[in-house]
Amino acid sequence: MDTEAILALMARLREAMPGERTPLPPPPDDAHPLNVDDFEAQTVIHALQSVSDELEAMVDAAERKLTADALEVYYAAEELARDPAHANLIPVVETMRAAYESDYGQPIPPRADLSTTE
Repeated sequence: MDTEAILALMARLREAMPGERTPLPPPPDDAHPLNVDDFEAQTVIHALQSVSDELEAMVDAAERKLTADALEVYYAAEELARDPAHANLIPVVETMRAAYESDYGQPIPPRADLSTTE
């Protein structure tokens, strides 16, 4: 195994990841001594886990932002649908509401509730 090449590749991968990354805690210290091959394997495993954790955090943040943006679209459509001139939006709002409830298992929170949690 070429540990240096693997770690260099992961460093390039990390540099190519978009957005800001939050520093992750260091890997836990192992209580038992390792030989060189075990040490290299553990180093690669920890580096892979670190990249995986960073990617997961980035995906979670992007999902939260996407959900917040989608809710803003929902609230705007809901408001417009109250105007008889935009009655055609009523089925769209109902479809959006049903999709949210299906995905999250609860009703869409009122807009006022979101501003208190951010």
